[in-house]
Amino acid sequence: MDINYCYKMFLNILKRLKNIFGFSHDSKYVKRYLDNANMRSGLFMSGVIVVLEIWMIIRYYVEDIIPDMANNPSINFFQYSFQKNSMFWLLLSMGLAMFAYCAYFLDKHLNKRKTIVVVSIAIFSLILCCLFPFEPIKALSSDIVKLLLLISIYSSILLFNISVIIATIYRYKGGNNYLITSALVITFFALSCLAFGVRVSYHDYVKLSEPKMIICFLMMSLYVGCLLIWKPYISISILGTIFLFFYLLLTSFKDRKLPDGDLVNYVTFFISLAMVSISMYAQRVDEAKKDEKLEVLATTDSLTGIYSFDHFLNLVDEKRSKEKVLNEWLFVFFDVTGFKLYNYQKGFIAGNELLKTIGKMLTEAFPTGIVSRQADDHFVAFIPKENANEIFNNVNEKLKALDKDIRPYLIAGVYVYQNEIEETNRSVEKARYACGELKHRGVGNYYLYYDQDMHNDYRKKQYIIRRIDEAIQAREIKAYYQPVFWSKDGSMSGAEALARWMDSKYGFLSPNEFVKALEDSQMIYKLDLEVLRIVCENTRYNIDHKLAVFPVSINFSRMDFTAVDIVSLIDEIVTEYNVPKNLIHIEITESALLDDAELLTKATRRLKKLGYSLWLDDFGSGYSSFNVLKDFEFDVLKLDRKFLNGFNSNEKSQLIIKSIVNMADSIGLKTLSEGVETKEEADFLKNNKCGRQQGYFYSKPIPYEELMKKILKEEFKVSSKID
Repeated sequence: MDINYCYKMFLNILKRLKNIFGFSHDSKYVKRYLDNANMRSGLFMSGVIVVLEIWMIIRYYVEDIIPDMANNPSINFFQYSFQKNSMFWLLLSMGLAMFAYCAYFLDKHLNKRKTIVVVSIAIFSLILCCLFPFEPIKALSSDIVKLLLLISIYSSILLFNISVIIATIYRYKGGNNYLITSALVITFFALSCLAFGVRVSYHDYVKLSEPKMIICFLMMSLYVGCLLIWKPYISISILGTIFLFFYLLLTSFKDRKLPDGDLVNYVTFFISLAMVSISMYAQRVDEAKKDEKLEVLATTDSLTGIYSFDHFLNLVDEKRSKEKVLNEWLFVFFDVTGFKLYNYQKGFIAGNELLKTIGKMLTEAFPTGIVSRQADDHFVAFIPKENANEIFNNVNEKLKALDKDIRPYLIAGVYVYQNEIEETNRSVEKARYACGELKHRGVGNYYLYYDQDMHNDYRKKQYIIRRIDEAIQAREIKAYYQPVFWSKDGSMSGAEALARWMDSKYGFLSPNEFVKALEDSQMIYKLDLEVLRIVCENTRYNIDHKLAVFPVSINFSRMDFTAVDIVSLIDEIVTEYNVPKNLIHIEITESALLDDAELLTKATRRLKKLGYSLWLDDFGSGYSSFNVLKDFEFDVLKLDRKFLNGFNSNEKSQLIIKSIVNMADSIGLKTLSEGVETKEEADFLKNNKCGRQQGYFYSKPIPYEELMKKILKEEFKVSSKID
């Protein structure tokens, strides 16, 4: 046989034995898990001890003390009661102290009152331990073995109560190594139980010809070996020592021999107890490791390795509950500027590595703070206010140095923690709002603090989010129509439906106010679907009353496609009103296609298959316009209004528009130009074969009723061509 194979087998056996007997190193989580399990077991054990001791005290009063007092009235009640029941009162106080400490240890919300209660119970038990021994010790001075056993009980209980007092105060003060002090409590509690079991069983064995109380020792051994989870080598050592000691006591009498059958049972019980201890330890460790993995998944961001956002919220709540004054702390919402471009140029793997690096940078920059990844390229932190601005700048300088071409950097929205009643998530939202404002303003700073003006805007945003459903029910959402015209003959080819909100409190709300708020909260689909419903309702009315019928385009946000199955919902509404699908055109902005190309590809294919015309809105506003044309099947291309800016003064604008129209025509795309404001622009577009036009030169967005009046008056002549 191969010597290397044998050596590996030997090492493998040693490793298995090491794991079986608990010599392997446990993680902090496993240690804490086992300690918590021991505390729960200690709670149960001490509860049983309290009940048993109360029962024994009552039993002794009923069967012995009260009859003796009746026969001899001169007996001092208190002295005689404690002389008879001193051990039971002592164990009762120990059980209460253990029960109180275990409950205190498992309690997540500690306070001064609870601490005083636990310490007081332990001090009371400590006083009893100091007062009770004198009479029994004097009575047992002739029996050295019984005397030593009694002293061992009192010593163990004495040390137990001292350890409870120390461990309770240490934990209340926020000590980091409270598991060690708790282990001392458990150890002295176990030793007290074993010492009591040995004493009672030995006393019964010596006193009676047919001893019956050996079961007390076995029961206490069972408690210590099975309910309390130790490393197997520790439990076997403790139990082995106490079993051997008890066996030597039982065999120390020359006039009495332990029966062979009892000896066999005694050894068998010890072996069984050792095996059960090993098995239970292995089971608990296995459970702990599984829970540890689940906790890591729940508390850690899988990509960066820093805290997950949900765990961040829990940690901040915990910190706020412990530290009442946190006015010098900040909530910070970080956004990585240039990340989309970095992802596009470098690839997703490089992008993920960048996020990992940023997570590490932030945790190192704020070692006393709490840092998490919220989602995508967004990070959230709860940090001390001191030198925060300087640290922001330093982090960004390091981050920019990582890539000298794209030079990504962080912008931060900052909210100063003020209101301890406010939910943590609400505070984060305010920091996020400030970050969004910074991004919108495009100012030169890396950070922006949440102020009163922002607070007023934020409250309005929250109002909009809360009221969207109510506004839809109250028919406060309106669809305004901006007509679209054929360049060739000036007839109306259709219209674009735009959302307007006539609020009962604020009056007319600008789309700039409510669209962004609803997009951020992923509720924009409710608005867009309501506009579609209004358009279908109006179109159905026109069809039924034989009025002018024309196609209407509706713009759907990128968030619609991620929040719900928007394609199915669109088709349900159109089908409900029995509107021909060629009268409903779906507009999707170019920027939306860049965010989730795979999702939008599937959605646009479904829409095309269902028979809807697809329009590409705001063409030219993104980074990869021509890739969009290559990868998606659109029917109409809408030129962004920015192309007409500086139309008269910048010849490049005209050349670019000509080129785009020609290119679109060559690949079978129809064109529409937005933002037409002058006759000169309209004529240029017509002469260069841009098929449709839209803008204030023709009409601003108007209500449906006003549009129909203009059509009836023939101010707008509706084309018979539907395309």
